[in-house]
Amino acid sequence: MKKILVIGTGSIAERHIENILKLNQEININVFSQNKNRAKNFIKKFKNKNITLISNLYLKKKDYTHVIIASQTLSHNKYIFYFNKNCKNIYCEKPLPTDRYTKSLINFSQKKEINEKIKIGFQFRFNPAIQFIKKELRKKENKDVYLINFSCGQNLKEWRKNKNYKKLISAGNNYYGSVIWELCHDIDTLKYIYREPNKVFSKITNSKYLKINTGDISISTLKFRNSNTNCIISLEMLSPISYKKLTVISLKNCYEVDLITNTVVKKNKNKSFKYSFKSNRNLMFKDLIKNFINNKKKSENFDYATLKDGISVSKIISKMYESNRKNKFISI
Repeated sequence: MKKILVIGTGSIAERHIENILKLNQEININVFSQNKNRAKNFIKKFKNKNITLISNLYLKKKDYTHVIIASQTLSHNKYIFYFNKNCKNIYCEKPLPTDRYTKSLINFSQKKEINEKIKIGFQFRFNPAIQFIKKELRKKENKDVYLINFSCGQNLKEWRKNKNYKKLISAGNNYYGSVIWELCHDIDTLKYIYREPNKVFSKITNSKYLKINTGDISISTLKFRNSNTNCIISLEMLSPISYKKLTVISLKNCYEVDLITNTVVKKNKNKSFKYSFKSNRNLMFKDLIKNFINNKKKSENFDYATLKDGISVSKIISKMYESNRKNKFISI
């Protein structure tokens, strides 16, 4: 019988529980949080007798078939390390921080069985528009991709309607507060549809418009080994509208991907094609959780991000910081 532990009481934890209940109302779900009062209010949202709040003592029993880690970023690695030995299925939200557990996680990632049992929450791999462009880039006609441009914008003030945006982690003063950590999805998407970069040059700036003490605009150039392809990724947290656009250009085709409307426009000298895909964002989360709960193994149809992918993305972001500080290209 499946027994699931969800660590965390934020909006992402709520989304995962809702999706699990849509799949099976009878699954037993335990919820754990260091903040007991918040956790009590959290489980009241679910009128389901199979959802139970647990304590630290019960947590140590580790008798779960599935663990979903949706806690604060700084505790992600700790919980992966904690549950790796006795739990066969672990799902962890992104990103993975750099801390005293990182070396152990790198060692875990070198072992295929462990690496693939730990799934990292890069849901855009399951976006049909992203899956489409990945297949297109495999075609011989697109062997000479020379430019990839990923541009994303959103407004920090709109993220949590009921909270002061200046108190969100993305507005914080610490290492994980900068806008650049919001790029983790886009970096994984780039790795997924194309390949892993080997050099990066980044600039992170503070516009001052949000009146926060961390970077709210970032622009990075990524290069790839043995390739003439350049990639530019930009992200800002000021835009009056949300946008997430990917442009890929080869010598024969130009692709314009809008990940808000989930449309792809393919153009060349002769024709123009437009493809429309389902734009329900929750479907990506639901698809990943469904396959996770059902213990599906990694395959072309379930090509999730592994522990190694999560570590790789965090490494690239750390190199972006280094590049910004040294004002030069940095090898990854």
